[in-house]
Amino acid sequence: MTHNGTLSDNTGEGFASLPLTPGQIFYRIPYLFLQKAKDRVQDAWESVAPVIDTLKKEARHHDIKGEEAASFTCEDGSRVEISTTVSDLWIKAEAADPAPASPFQKIDTLIKGLKKPAYKYICEKTRVLAFPLVSGTWGDTVKGFIGLDAGSISINIAFVDEAGVVFETDYTLTEGDVINNIKKAFSRLSAKLPANIDILGSGVTGSGHEISSALLGADVYETELDAHAEATLHLLPDTQVIFDIGGQDSKVMYIEDGELEEAGMNKKCGAGTGSFLDAQADRLGIPIEKFGETGLKAKKPYSFSSMCTVFVGRDLIAEQAKGNTKENIIAGLHRSLAMNFYATLGINKKHLKTPIAFQGGVASNIGVKKSLEDLLCEARGEKLELYVPMHHKVMGAIGMALFARDEVEERGSFRGIETIQGITSEFTECTRAQELGCNKTMLCDLVHLSRGGEVVQTLYACDAYAATPMAPSAERSAQ
Repeated sequence: MTHNGTLSDNTGEGFASLPLTPGQIFYRIPYLFLQKAKDRVQDAWESVAPVIDTLKKEARHHDIKGEEAASFTCEDGSRVEISTTVSDLWIKAEAADPAPASPFQKIDTLIKGLKKPAYKYICEKTRVLAFPLVSGTWGDTVKGFIGLDAGSISINIAFVDEAGVVFETDYTLTEGDVINNIKKAFSRLSAKLPANIDILGSGVTGSGHEISSALLGADVYETELDAHAEATLHLLPDTQVIFDIGGQDSKVMYIEDGELEEAGMNKKCGAGTGSFLDAQADRLGIPIEKFGETGLKAKKPYSFSSMCTVFVGRDLIAEQAKGNTKENIIAGLHRSLAMNFYATLGINKKHLKTPIAFQGGVASNIGVKKSLEDLLCEARGEKLELYVPMHHKVMGAIGMALFARDEVEERGSFRGIETIQGITSEFTECTRAQELGCNKTMLCDLVHLSRGGEVVQTLYACDAYAATPMAPSAERSAQ
């Protein structure tokens, strides 16, 4: 596959999101899969300490801001910057004209000596290329696998390379249009990927797995629970229990000997999910992204009389009318959600094994995380921390990319991003009931996937439809 890649880290933060220009080189060092974010960052900085020591000697000026950022200016005007995101450490080297052999050659040699994954990005004419570190040298292409989680709320995609690094991800709202928003998500993912990417296979999960599998030509399908557990155990291998709170459901997964042993899922009540907080955020007029930090400012969190989202809404309006602060109300909402999560899933807080991972979209909310931890502390009589994995919003997609990596022995059947973008869909009724001898008064719904005017696959058809070739005239009519 080829396309014009532009450099972007999978968080969309920092200078790494800017397009590369000639004369610039980026080095990317992914974090190790450690439990705490600060430990991941510290390990990455320690791994590039030889680079920093070399630059200190070469530079006429340097500015190091702890483990957040650093910049160096060399005698000839060349510059090197080091920055971190939530998942990677980046080194940006910008040479003066003409490009010097030093210190850039020294940096390159030092990074090639790392005993962990690393990548070198360069600009070749109009394309951005990425080269993986393989046995002390730079490889030609980044090979990997696509995972797709097509849910009712969001379309999540992950590209995981052969080394197991979560290379790029995308989170796109489903908005009731699975096919077109899968195509939109792939368009966004493609813009982040380098031009020399090589996709070897794919896996799908989620409520929209059937249509997404057909669209991708997927090689593997697994349940959401298996996909989420696979991702967590890859990113946080020591995990014993997984809390997953998404937009419309919540899950608890119990791990035994490195495998998913037991799980529970709540789909009947929305009060323990992200949709509960979204509804209250609309009522309060506060962006959901600011809910967590706002709730932590509460002086006296309000105690809601019910965990039901309907009655919580009633109490919320009453408290606003009394003049209670938004901070107190939001902190109360977080505790209410946490209580509902434990109650509806039947979780025995005292007997949970640790460490516990917390993931899903709601894991971004530091107020909910604190409320879950507080309730655990109250039940167990000891302080306990939940660990939020990197890429916690797209774990199902990561899990499916990993399943594809493990199960696709040779190149799989992935259609390719460009091919996917050219596929159209048509929702129609079956017109072959009489021909097939169905004798049905209600016709079956079908979805034809077509490319270039040719039907490439028909979804939701019965066995008789699939087994009986369509007459040429009927086929033209269906198209």
